[in-house]
Amino acid sequence: MASNSMTDTETTTTETDPAKVDTPATEAAATGSADDTTTTTAASDTSADTAEKPAGETTGESPAAGTAPTSTTGSGSFVTGALALVAAGLGLASLTGTSLGDMMRARQELLGQITAATGGQIDQIEALYGSPWHTVALVNATMAVLAVIVGAVLLAVRGRSAGTPNWVKAVALGGTVLGVIGLLVSGGMYLDLFAAAPQLPSMPGLGG
Repeated sequence: MASNSMTDTETTTTETDPAKVDTPATEAAATGSADDTTTTTAASDTSADTAEKPAGETTGESPAAGTAPTSTTGSGSFVTGALALVAAGLGLASLTGTSLGDMMRARQELLGQITAATGGQIDQIEALYGSPWHTVALVNATMAVLAVIVGAVLLAVRGRSAGTPNWVKAVALGGTVLGVIGLLVSGGMYLDLFAAAPQLPSMPGLGG
């Protein structure tokens, strides 16, 4: 009888062991369910935050990316400013003269001297004074015409543009005005309006 009681006790103990073994599995299953619930909640929160953020922040791009304007006003002002200075320089040169005009005058004087030295029948005053004077007038007139063309075209094309700086318009206008004045002065030089060409005094004949 005693052995039967011990056998029953062991059987009872053995039957209760699976319950103890199954307890960790049950706890793991419960923990897994809690983790799934936490992950689902976190995913829902992340989706809500993403929906509330602007499109630029969600994609990691700056809102101003790709919207920077490409303007050519800087290069345009640079070119127009350079042309305005060219017009002003040409207009000033038409009044003050240039080294090219000096070289052309010296060349004409040299040609007159060579012709007079070789015994050619020429008007020495015209060859040594008139022709060099007229040559300078032609060179200055050419500079004046170029100044008027560059300044007038620049004012016509860019004068009404809102992107053209005021100083560019002023310099272009100044170059045009100087060109017009230089053209008038050169015309007066060529036509001997400011000073008549010198003349040799008449030599009285020798009487017998």
